Amino acid sequence: TGDWYNAQQVEDTVTSLNELAGLFGYAFADVRPQFTRSRENLTMSVVFRVAETPRVYVERIDISGNTNTRDKVIRREFRLAEGDPFNSDRIQSLGYFQENLEITQEQGSAPDRVVLGVAVEEQATGQLQFSAGFSSLERFLVNLAVEQRNFRGLGQILRASVNYSSYSKSIELGFTEPYLFDRNIAVGFDLYRRDLNSFNF
Repeated sequence: TGDWYNAQQVEDTVTSLNELAGLFGYAFADVRPQFTRSRENLTMSVVFRVAETPRVYVERIDISGNTNTRDKVIRREFRLAEGDPFNSDRIQSLGYFQENLEITQEQGSAPDRVVLGVAVEEQATGQLQFSAGFSSLERFLVNLAVEQRNFRGLGQILRASVNYSSYSKSIELGFTEPYLFDRNIAVGFDLYRRDLNSFNF
């Protein structure tokens, strides 16, 4: 009350109400702003009328485009299972693959059922690093590191690195399972060996 009328703020409010409806399991909300203009007082009143709509449930999730990543790795990022209420906010914040992830909705076997279609595009999940240098103390230094953030298509992280110089040598191997027994529990380990030559130092 008392602010200047702003049409953009009205549209933003409609969008916010639709997003709020998605948190409670509604695919959309029938939000219709109604305006009452007073030419004498130079004011505008806005009433947001929200019609009740049926709750929509996910009947099935169809995934396509994943040539390496297994379906269950994508499904667990949805934070919902088939038969759960549709939650648009969590779907939009998936962000697991490319930024322009395409999620479509199709009518299911009943008016309150939707089929989600997820079209993904695999992106590189491996990383290779190589560096070399020279030190007056250790002379030549060489480092090689390899990491795979989607090992076996299961979202597991596998990493290995080797360091070599005239003063020290080391090798490291690490593994992380982000979903132990398909639960949101991460477990991992690191193995390493380091040899130091104090005489050279």
